[in-house]
Amino acid sequence: MGSMKFEVELNGKFTVDINFWASKCRSMNYEGMELSQGEKNTFMLGNDKCFVRGTLFSGVYLYRENESALILRMKWYDYVALILPFIVGMLGGLLGGLLGVACFFVCYKTCAYLRNFFLRLLVCVAIAGALFVTIVTLAAAFPVLFNLGAK
Repeated sequence: MGSMKFEVELNGKFTVDINFWASKCRSMNYEGMELSQGEKNTFMLGNDKCFVRGTLFSGVYLYRENESALILRMKWYDYVALILPFIVGMLGGLLGGLLGVACFFVCYKTCAYLRNFFLRLLVCVAIAGALFVTIVTLAAAFPVLFNLGAK
C-alpha cells in the first residue's frame, strides 16, 4: 500500500497524494499544476503555504494560509470496526490485549486506504479472526503464557 489521492476544493481544485503509513503528503497539485515541496507536508503555491495536518481520528485537513478543507475523517462506525481486534485480544488477557493493540494499529493504518465501509469492516473482522486463532493457538501451545497451567 503506497498512497492515496484525494481531490479537495479549497479556492480551486487540489489533488493531494497522502501516504498514511508514513504520515506524509507525497505530492500536491493545484488545478493540474504540481506544487514545489518545502518542509515536511508543506507545498508552495506562489507565496501561499499549503500543508496537510491531522489524524484520521481528528480529521486530515488541507490548509492554505488561513483557510482549511477536510480531506478525510473516520466516522463513528469506523471506530467500532477498528476496536474489534482489541476486544478479541482482551479475551487473551494481557498478552492478548497487547496483540489486540498491535492489530488495532494495523487496522487503523490499513483502513485509511479503503473507501468502502464494508471492506474496512471485512478487513477488521478478518484481522480480529486471525488474532483469535493466534491467541487460541498460543494458549494451546504455551498455556503458562495465559495462566492456564496445572494447579
